[in-house]
Amino acid sequence: MGEGEQVAASEIDESKDEEELEKLALPFPNARVVRILKKNFQKEHQIRRDVKIASNDLLGKILEDIAKAMDNEEFYTLSIEHFNKASRKYRTVDLQAKRFERIKQLLMKQRAELEEVIMEMEKFNEY
Repeated sequence: MGEGEQVAASEIDESKDEEELEKLALPFPNARVVRILKKNFQKEHQIRRDVKIASNDLLGKILEDIAKAMDNEEFYTLSIEHFNKASRKYRTVDLQAKRFERIKQLLMKQRAELEEVIMEMEKFNEY
């Protein structure tokens, strides 16, 4: 099978896969979820069916959690402030990861400095 035939066959398989996924009771249109995933990839990837389903399901669970948190509000009309409050934990994940990375870099720098001090002390003890 030539390269062109393989591409055509994979496109046919992918379109059949998309039709099957749309029949499942997923919270969002699967094509939209796949477009978002592919848009954020830097390299070309083929996404397996289980990844598409899991991504869609995760997004649905996140939205369910946000809705439950918003439901705890006493107000009848919910505003963007209520949404922001309910979704805060999902928005701060990236911020936390950046903080952890900064702390890790700081600790690595301090570790290198400590190793340098230890080497100097060992040289001093040799004399």
